[in-house]
Amino acid sequence: MKKQYLILLLTLGSVVACVKPYDFDPLSYEKVLVIDGAVTNEPGPYEVSITYTFPLEETTAETVADAQVWVMDGAGLRTDFSPSESGVYTSPPAFRGVVGNRYSLFVEMPDGSLYTSDEQLLKASPEIDSIYGKYAQLPNDADEQNVGGIQFFIDSHDDTGETRHYRYEWEEAYKIQVPYPAHYEVVVSDTDTVIVPLDTPKGICYQEYYSNSLIYGTSVGSRENRMAEFPVRFVSEKLPHLRTRYALLVKQYAISESAYLFYKRLRENNESGGSLFDKQTGSIFGNIHAVDNAEQSVLGYFEVSGVSSKRRFFYNRDLDERLRAGHFPYSCLYTERISTVPDSAYYYLQIYDGNIYALYTFPPSVDIYSRGCTDCSFYAEVIPPDYWVN
Repeated sequence: MKKQYLILLLTLGSVVACVKPYDFDPLSYEKVLVIDGAVTNEPGPYEVSITYTFPLEETTAETVADAQVWVMDGAGLRTDFSPSESGVYTSPPAFRGVVGNRYSLFVEMPDGSLYTSDEQLLKASPEIDSIYGKYAQLPNDADEQNVGGIQFFIDSHDDTGETRHYRYEWEEAYKIQVPYPAHYEVVVSDTDTVIVPLDTPKGICYQEYYSNSLIYGTSVGSRENRMAEFPVRFVSEKLPHLRTRYALLVKQYAISESAYLFYKRLRENNESGGSLFDKQTGSIFGNIHAVDNAEQSVLGYFEVSGVSSKRRFFYNRDLDERLRAGHFPYSCLYTERISTVPDSAYYYLQIYDGNIYALYTFPPSVDIYSRGCTDCSFYAEVIPPDYWVN
């Protein structure tokens, strides 16, 4: 939870919030406090980030290291957060949001000024019914030309009949298989040089990525109160993700209407879809304010949400036949191999930076290929994620 939520905060780029509307002038700069945080019913710990805005010519934000941060539930139970890194405050490991409870965030600055959020109800998130993919051609951001790929969707529904608002995050992983897995290595001693089999070939690895954009939706307008064919992730066929086996986890956050409207306005007011430092075209309301000074601008949003999640695996062969799986990221033509006698293997391995993928006994010879085509361990993980299913 910590890693995914931190990525969301970075994506939002210190999102905009205040009791009064805050108008941005791209030609001027005002130092404004930024407070971001969240509580869900997933296991913690949760994080609250406290920083200040900074001019466009700078690259890092000033952080607040000596604040007092706590969350109060509707019954008055206080949970204190502890500083964990510069500008970040973390909840106790045992603290976990409870569906049906209300929560408010409080921040006391080193100068004694107090900030708080509106009280938020933690609502349960309905289960995600299904995750599936369809072939699509969408504009490519780089050149605005259409590119093929798989658009992944989710379906979910709510039996309570209540209108729902959601925010989504995804986590993906894919299996990497190199064309010529390394099966042998050269062992050099004072008296001899021998070629021995590797205990484990170096040709299979795994890569993981996480969503870094703002994804939200609502069941308003749906007769059956469903999220039907809602797009969460498009994987271009220019990427290598769908060459063999692919896994997609989708998290569905049940958020309040005010949070949904905040994210919607934020997206509409940012040309890049979620950065405070892009050109702003309007004003955005949030739910954090200064207790003793209603006129003071504060940026950020304290989100309270229930979470449900679902993961599905996809084989390349199960996807639409129109999909052209992305090219392997290295040039691995068979004509680029080096075939030599075993006694010369060590020499060629040193100058070629490669690995032995084949050893023949008659006539004695070895086939050597470049590292990128034989060993994926230098750019991906050889140990599969805990949840991986072959």
